[in-house]
Amino acid sequence: MKIGSSFILFLFFLGAEAMAQIESMPVSGRASSGWSYTSKNIQSSFANQAGLSEIRGFSAAGYAEQTFLLPDFYNVGLAVALPAGDFSAMGINFNSYGIEEFRQNRIGLAYGMKMGPDFSLGAQIDWYQMSIDNYGQANQLSFRLGFIYDLFSDFSVGIHIANPLGLEIHENSPLPSVFNIDLEWRISDQLVVGGGLVKDIDYDIGFKAAIHYHIHPSVTVILGTITEPSSVSFGVLFNLSEWQIQSAAAYHQPLGFSPSAGFSYQKNQ
Repeated sequence: MKIGSSFILFLFFLGAEAMAQIESMPVSGRASSGWSYTSKNIQSSFANQAGLSEIRGFSAAGYAEQTFLLPDFYNVGLAVALPAGDFSAMGINFNSYGIEEFRQNRIGLAYGMKMGPDFSLGAQIDWYQMSIDNYGQANQLSFRLGFIYDLFSDFSVGIHIANPLGLEIHENSPLPSVFNIDLEWRISDQLVVGGGLVKDIDYDIGFKAAIHYHIHPSVTVILGTITEPSSVSFGVLFNLSEWQIQSAAAYHQPLGFSPSAGFSYQKNQ
């Protein structure tokens, strides 16, 4: 049974709570309540493109989320990347969410490069397409920028902004303009803790925190929370040599659970 387009449109205009859930984000970031902007791997395609600078061979990642357990409502993404030099990489990623009556697609062309031993820059050009039954389609180009800086051997900061010009895909339908800053402290080989903030241009600042605990060389447990939108999340990652299998779930009041799963492949360095 299909959900009526009027209900879906109502969901999208609930405000920051809904919009924050449908931005591109790797499964590990969903398990961490959006804390993902210091990552340095293929999944950086879905968060901070500066992290692509660490890619040394063909890499790919994908995810699927059933947003708020709504029937026929899915958020899916796919990314591939290749080295573009000794200290840079290029990639392309795709993200789509919605149902048959309402769907938004985004294709991104990403580039990340190291500017020094401790500093990486990234950028991405985005092409958005929004389609609504009986209303037609709208398209828009935008971009996003980010960097990652290793302040110390065990402490990093990632900064990222999406759609900094505040472009709209259609009149009175702005694309998300979101600023993120994440801090990562690698306490030991087993424990990583992080914190950060997210600011949508139209909404209040959200504060986030996450813990990644490696209970086994092949298993990582993740807990996360964020204040805006108010949500808690958890997940498990399975590391299988060059492959990683991910699962996560986020709980949002009052919209409910959003389970997700994904994979990544990255050539060992």
